[in-house]
Amino acid sequence: MISPAPEPVISPARLVLRRIGGVALRHVYLYLGSWPRLVEMMYWPMLNMLLFGFVSLSIVRHMGHVSVLGDAYLCGVMLAEINMRTVMAVMVMYMEEVWSRNLGHMFASPLRLRDYAASLIGLSTARCLVSVIPAFVLVYAMFGFSILHLGWALPAYVALLCMNGWWYGFMIMALLMRFGLAAEWLGWMGAWLLMPFMAPYYPVSILPQAFQWVSWALPGTYVFESMKQQLATGTARIDYIVISLGLNLGYLVAAGFVLSRAFRSAKKMGGLLQMGE
Repeated sequence: MISPAPEPVISPARLVLRRIGGVALRHVYLYLGSWPRLVEMMYWPMLNMLLFGFVSLSIVRHMGHVSVLGDAYLCGVMLAEINMRTVMAVMVMYMEEVWSRNLGHMFASPLRLRDYAASLIGLSTARCLVSVIPAFVLVYAMFGFSILHLGWALPAYVALLCMNGWWYGFMIMALLMRFGLAAEWLGWMGAWLLMPFMAPYYPVSILPQAFQWVSWALPGTYVFESMKQQLATGTARIDYIVISLGLNLGYLVAAGFVLSRAFRSAKKMGGLLQMGE
């Protein structure tokens, strides 16, 4: 009697990658099958670039001797979009599962919270790039300003702002997971809450003193301040980049802890199955 061939053993690392890939594939199919979602992803960044681009152009034309100010304003808008699109991507992709009542089904599978968080990090970064690259091309075509002028510092700025979006998106997700759809309006408001404190369009020094303390505690502030100095002097602040990285890593760990606590609480109370429209 011939014994059946043993089933191939799949390594734990490969199983984790398959779970992460499954979540990613779910959202890829969702967006490929819905062109309005794809259009919406690119529409708002392009609209913001045009609006603030014309404001920047107005500054330069009326105050020609401060063209650097106009470039800094426009570049601030472009980098701010990277942060905001990442935050919004994390939040919206989580809400897609809530709206479709799919959240409980996902976590009834072998999918773990850390797998889901890792997939959101990758998907939010990809979605952010899909959103902002057409807008950056539009800015170059309309206003002749290329963000590539930031040189070697640009990848660092993009990575740091994406990291800022990850941990802040996880904090909003934890709020929604803990309190359900009743807190959805707080999530939309919270997505924009930190932007004034990060001073993307103006120096931190013009903020009230109490606001400045909050501002310097945010990783994104150091990115925007380095960018403004680089456009003015041609030199990026490496120390600001390092500080931003350290703060981002610290906040990412803290956000992971808060998210895991909210997840355990929602799971214990049956909230994952009750969420939905």
